[in-house]
Amino acid sequence: MTDFRDSGAPSAADAAHPPAVIVITDLVVLAKHLRLLDAAGQRGLTPLFVFGPETPADELARRRADPEHPLFRLADEEFRHLADTSLDTLLRAVTPWLHDRTVRAVLNVGEVFVEAAGALAQTLGLPGPGTHAARVCRNKLLQRLTAPALAPRFTLVDPDRRTTVTHFPAFPAVLKPASRMSSSGVRAVAGPDAVLPLLPDYGPGELLLLEERVTGREFSVETLVRDGRLLWSGITAKDTNESGTSFFTETGHTSPAPHLTPAQEKLLLDANADFLRAVRFGTGMSHAEFRLTAEDRVVLMEAAARPPGDAITRLWRLATGMDLDAALLDLALGTEPATAPAARRARQVYLDHPWGRLTDVTSEGAPVHWVGEQGRWPDLPPVAADAPARGHAVLVSRHRGDLLGDQSDSQGRSVSVVLDGPLDTDLDLAAPETVRGVTIHTERTTDAEGIASGGPGEGAGRAEAVEEVVR
Repeated sequence: MTDFRDSGAPSAADAAHPPAVIVITDLVVLAKHLRLLDAAGQRGLTPLFVFGPETPADELARRRADPEHPLFRLADEEFRHLADTSLDTLLRAVTPWLHDRTVRAVLNVGEVFVEAAGALAQTLGLPGPGTHAARVCRNKLLQRLTAPALAPRFTLVDPDRRTTVTHFPAFPAVLKPASRMSSSGVRAVAGPDAVLPLLPDYGPGELLLLEERVTGREFSVETLVRDGRLLWSGITAKDTNESGTSFFTETGHTSPAPHLTPAQEKLLLDANADFLRAVRFGTGMSHAEFRLTAEDRVVLMEAAARPPGDAITRLWRLATGMDLDAALLDLALGTEPATAPAARRARQVYLDHPWGRLTDVTSEGAPVHWVGEQGRWPDLPPVAADAPARGHAVLVSRHRGDLLGDQSDSQGRSVSVVLDGPLDTDLDLAAPETVRGVTIHTERTTDAEGIASGGPGEGAGRAEAVEEVVR
């Protein structure tokens, strides 16, 4: 517990302000973790929110003015909206709270504040991943150097010294920025001639990696860690759109991962544990992504010192019954969370969409939730272990009027479905039965920048209603 007031005796401030937890996030991420507000209240804590630059000010104001949204409860002094993610900016924002309140936890639930939040928690003597783990997990090059036994063959590409590309011995390869997220800027390259034209697309001085293209199934391992001790780990299988494209956008997750032998599960869990030890991970939730080759070689793709993205926390709640938001808060408070093994299997599948301007999404089965527009995700409570397979929700992450095109990174996706079933259910076969007739409605048009979103041959200003039905 951290208290920077002059006296250890109870004060009027103690009565006016209950103990607090600082939650560092952005609106798009918090939309999945709104149960944190209730979990904090149940533990006698006031949540104090720090929102980053990815949160539009007008959208934050709308949420706080909406009586139906949990952020309506926030008082003006209970949130900060920052212009950047630097440690100095974060310190300026939270120091008044540290003087006026008893801060018992610092909890970061997004990617961009991982380093600053890790430094803040460690400085205050509060549980967190630790400054070293936070720094390494924000940089893929540091991950390669920290755990070389798990790394693919790689070289560092300096845009001003391009000769490193021509001498790289492991084509086909992948070009990726060291510090971006959501598959942004990740491209498959067949040879040196494919790399050089891409280099101007990256920022000046941006750290770029050229890595061997590792083939094999992709997985993530989610882990709850307390003081370096692994309390719970789960393996999630991943789908991507890499087949036939140069992209690596994730298009599906299944928790727990099916079609793994016990030996393969052990390989993945051991690799994850080795990495967490190497980075000296302290306390919190980690998310590490691996490839498992046909020869059962485990290769680290990237790792994060925060909860996973997309619906993975929802999938694990459906699969295990665990309240992961409560677990995150308990870890940040230094207490042991409740954990459970998987009793069901859950899956999220992102759908293909027609190019054009999004007008509507309809479904004959599971309810449609416009999570981007509404600023909140549905709760999706777990069901009995033997309940039949069912579709829980259709999630729309984009807004009406958004232009849909290539799914070149995570921001390009639009609609997904979430379903679950008993552990022995093949959810690939169950998906068409449990989520019927999802229709993505668009207007085929040309955007203002002249990019034809309706395919070749569309004239400027032309709009035509189209739709795609997923069965």
